Amino acid sequence: MNLVILKGRLTKSPTLLFGKSGTGYTSINVAVDRYSKDKNSNAYFINCTAFGKTAELIADKFTKGQEIFIQGNLKVDVFEKDNKKEYKTSVLIEKFEFCGSKKDKDEDDDGRDIYDTDVFPY
Repeated sequence: MNLVILKGRLTKSPTLLFGKSGTGYTSINVAVDRYSKDKNSNAYFINCTAFGKTAELIADKFTKGQEIFIQGNLKVDVFEKDNKKEYKTSVLIEKFEFCGSKKDKDEDDDGRDIYDTDVFPY
């Protein structure tokens, strides 16, 4: 099973881009608190990507600093650089939801806050 669940804050506002096929996508970076016994404020910065309607909704509804809950799967890209194998790990977003305070959300948002690619296929 390949399942990733994250809760964190966006490090910058998402931008909707379009691939050659015309499909929309957005790549975001999410700061996720890291457990530490000594209570230092450490974070992991996780690259995440969404496609289609999911990407459109994230780009439309979120801004830098807002908290987001993500469910997706892990993707590992392998490539060669300077004759060495390099690995890039990211999360492909399948579902997301708002979290945090109401003030973090848009004022006109009165619908259900869970978005799923089963409902919005890309």
